[in-house]
Amino acid sequence: MKKSILAIVLISLIGLKASAQNDPAAQAILDKTSAKNNSYKTIKANFKFISSSLKNNQSKTELGKILIKGEKYHLTYGNSDIYFDGKNVYNYLKSANELNISKPESFKKDKGSVFFSNPRDIFRLYSKNFKSKLIGDNTVGKQVCYEIDLYPIDIKVQYTRIRAHIEKNSLQIVGLKVFYKDGAQYEIEISNFGANHDIPENEFVFDSKKYPGIQVNDMRF
Repeated sequence: MKKSILAIVLISLIGLKASAQNDPAAQAILDKTSAKNNSYKTIKANFKFISSSLKNNQSKTELGKILIKGEKYHLTYGNSDIYFDGKNVYNYLKSANELNISKPESFKKDKGSVFFSNPRDIFRLYSKNFKSKLIGDNTVGKQVCYEIDLYPIDIKVQYTRIRAHIEKNSLQIVGLKVFYKDGAQYEIEISNFGANHDIPENEFVFDSKKYPGIQVNDMRF
């Protein structure tokens, strides 16, 4: 579950139907945020990934970084080093010296287990797949943010809502929190955001020659 949220990472409308109405104010903010982030040629950012569960009242925090260029990305956090070169996803597990190669998941096929399988989706916020509601302003750290709740239109997904914090002046996404039906919660806090920096192509290519004895699992069926 954790990998699917991050790689994104990196979120039932039962009981929430009254809240899940089209909110013009929220929609306008989401449209502007998505358009601005889609205009960037490259994105660099650090993030904090927090996973918690209401069942056992435990939480875990991991730090990571993300590089994005067009549709390509390089995501590093915890035990995983994940590359997408535009065709295939290379997930390198550091502790096992193991590489899993797979095809990228389609957002349209998402039922919650592969939500945000492309980290760029975190910055796009596909508002057409959600009903949105502007909760109001909230201060995150020292940043004044719009707080918006997103409710999935497809009730078959595994999460009930996503709470987004978007900095008011820059329209940059500061964080996302995903609430799952089983009581799990996953939160991504984004920092040191930078756009349109030069990023070399080799940042998005996994070089197996650097890892002697690596075990390769090709899962492209």
